[in-house]
Amino acid sequence: MTTIKVPAELRDRLAARAKREHITLAATIAKVLDEAEERQFWDAVREENARLTEEERGRYVHDSTLLDDLDDPEDRAISIRGGW
Repeated sequence: MTTIKVPAELRDRLAARAKREHITLAATIAKVLDEAEERQFWDAVREENARLTEEERGRYVHDSTLLDDLDDPEDRAISIRGGW
């Protein structure tokens, strides 16, 4: 364990979020960092994909298991209910 000094306004913001989400201050900080890191990851993926040429995009293998199979009764039921 360690103590960090933060401005009272930041402490209050963290405490309010922790209370709303019924988690500790430490869990709130970890969650916010995780969210920021995930945003950075997906931003990098979007940037990388935006730089691909059509030829490069065509080289990617399409995974048919990721597509909806509306001939499958389970997928059809999910589609009718409005998605996953």
